[in-house]
Amino acid sequence: MPKKLNLYTHNGLFHADDVFATAMLSLLSDDVNVVRGGDDDLPEDLENWIVYDVGGGELDHHTEECKLRNETHPGTDIPYAACGLVWRKYYQEILASQNCPERYFDAVYNKMEKSLILGIDANDNGFDYVMHEMETMPNIMDKQKISIQHVAQTEFTISQVIKDFNPSWESERDPYEAFMDAVSFATDIFLNRLDSIIDALDGRDYILQHIDYSAGHLMILEHFAPWQGVVTSQSNSNPKAEDLWYVISPALRGGWNIQCVLDDPSDRTSYRHPLPKEWLGLRKEDLQKVTGVEDAIFCHPSGFLAGCETEQGALKMANIAMNYKGE
Repeated sequence: MPKKLNLYTHNGLFHADDVFATAMLSLLSDDVNVVRGGDDDLPEDLENWIVYDVGGGELDHHTEECKLRNETHPGTDIPYAACGLVWRKYYQEILASQNCPERYFDAVYNKMEKSLILGIDANDNGFDYVMHEMETMPNIMDKQKISIQHVAQTEFTISQVIKDFNPSWESERDPYEAFMDAVSFATDIFLNRLDSIIDALDGRDYILQHIDYSAGHLMILEHFAPWQGVVTSQSNSNPKAEDLWYVISPALRGGWNIQCVLDDPSDRTSYRHPLPKEWLGLRKEDLQKVTGVEDAIFCHPSGFLAGCETEQGALKMANIAMNYKGE
């Protein structure tokens, strides 16, 4: 990328696709020049510009020729809009600019695609994925389809949030200023989403390492990281993951937690090995008396989680729970 980046997109009403496309491209340089205009005002030196969502080029999606060339997002019937086209072409440069480890590039691309890009492109193209899916269900009556569509449209999407940045008919605000405010907002959203995805991938590596360190039905984490999904996904192929009953980790509110591993994360009671029934719902002195653990703090009423002041206390509770035979 050149040191100075010239970006050209359409003027008038802006949408999430051109706003997020601008936000992502702006990460590629510290010196970015954004110009908004029409098809008739395209820069003459196009080789020095990235033109998107206008002009009929490779990053536009408005003409039939563009739609045929762009095709749809893989595995879906959702057409590309400018956001997806920019992400597809420049994702490696964008991720490198944010110091994303190269080994994560493909995983980040797919997770960002599914969690942010697809929804933006679908909205911009007027693609109603709920109604589209219902068209494959011939037994649903029209009244039911309308009801389902109404419920699906009650959520407030990121595309609607961005649309509200446009000056209203009563406003005297400069449209370019409003557009750049929307870009700033979108940049924060994109970077937060990117950080979350990278953190999850880092966490997966961390949990995989600690699964290998685990023994005796127990995994101990020096730092909390989301672990249930990793343990579940590994349990069919990794005997150590399949063998886990409890995970001990620092609690976000202080102290240490002992948490039950679930066979089915969607069922909060599918414990591989439950905590003792007589612990459930007890706190401090009552729990300390029953367990014999001096720094026991609480046991959740559902039995999926218990807490102690210290790691040693959590280990004691885990060892007691491992010998619990249930009813």
